[in-house]
Amino acid sequence: MYRVLVTDDEKTIRESVADYLMAKGFSVAVACDGREAVEKTKSDLFDLLILDVRMPNVDGLNACKLIREFSLVPILFLSAYGEEDDFLNAYKVGCDDYIVKPFPLSVLVEKCNAMIKRNKSIDTEIITVGSISIDAERRKVFTSESVVNLSNVDFELLLYLCRNKGIALNRDIILTRVWGYDFDGDARVVDTHIKRIRKALGRHSAQIKTISGVGYSVEEV
Repeated sequence: MYRVLVTDDEKTIRESVADYLMAKGFSVAVACDGREAVEKTKSDLFDLLILDVRMPNVDGLNACKLIREFSLVPILFLSAYGEEDDFLNAYKVGCDDYIVKPFPLSVLVEKCNAMIKRNKSIDTEIITVGSISIDAERRKVFTSESVVNLSNVDFELLLYLCRNKGIALNRDIILTRVWGYDFDGDARVVDTHIKRIRKALGRHSAQIKTISGVGYSVEEV
């Protein structure tokens, strides 16, 4: 069952979209503005986000910017505005698709299915960074020499770093994406797991870079 977050400040639209998606077999959560959408995306795992563009507090565009700092979840914008600049502004902040109101709910469902399936297919690919390769679907890690055995948490941590190769990721973001938003332990737990991953990678551990005062990054070499 795919999980979707529907965010719209108009209660009627929010509830009608949510009810229709649930009738079609989706698991649905709702949010009434961009701020709530960001918080729920940090604390829950979604296969797709549906965001209205114009909302109070934090609008859809700024919510998308904030979410893209820690997540690559597919984002579909809903908007009553369909000018060229509206589309361009949406894609510039990182959305994956854009649909103009009013729209048939049947079309929305097909878009949701297509976007989720396309994103899921990415997970079946081998993610390679330098000499480290990860098969996300089979949950296996390889180097140029051998298979690397990792615990579930260490696997998720390395996978997250490799999916964001070349990006300096701070410990708090890593904790949110790997351990979950509700984790209340010390951020230095990340350091302990990085040490374990480096040990398992052996000479290939040099690809995991410590970014002073920030956190970690995985580099090609």
